[in-house]
Amino acid sequence: MSGTVFPVGHYGGVRDDGQVIRVGWTQHRIDEDAFGVWVLAHGVPEVGKGVWTVEDVVGRAAEAGIVGARDQVARLNDAGLLAVVEDSGVFARSHRMDVLFVGLGNAPDRLDGHAVGIPGLGVAAVLDPDSYELWQWGSVAPTLWHSCEVRATVTAEHGQAADPERAVAEILGDLRFLIAHGCAYLDVTG
Repeated sequence: MSGTVFPVGHYGGVRDDGQVIRVGWTQHRIDEDAFGVWVLAHGVPEVGKGVWTVEDVVGRAAEAGIVGARDQVARLNDAGLLAVVEDSGVFARSHRMDVLFVGLGNAPDRLDGHAVGIPGLGVAAVLDPDSYELWQWGSVAPTLWHSCEVRATVTAEHGQAADPERAVAEILGDLRFLIAHGCAYLDVTG
């Protein structure tokens, strides 16, 4: 199993029998090692909008002392808690994004940046205009694909047809940035 990886679900905290992650209307309880792999699937902020792969997760898991990370990736993928993206169009059509944090306005030290975080506690991340647009509007879109269609329409040259397939890589890059910074999470559609 290779490919770009994204975590799916919203963290619900610790229960007596494990960590809880909600996907759609279902709560999944997983053990500590599986949870560690799920957390590592979020990526790291240093990657920015770059690709985060199964190999990255497995490598970081080995550094953290998690045994059997590759098997955990497969189990989490089968359970719908991870998405190993082989076809970005299929992935974008079957997943949606929701946001965490609130907008805090322009970043004082970077006027083209948009701060998000928790009022009174501070800034969690400063988003560029494209990431901010996805953060701001992506949660009202029924799917990531819809966000691709909107971006393609907005960025198409005058007289040219919108091509959502070309926007998928940009949207997934923005999504990677948002997830790695804890500003958004993925869920399934419907």
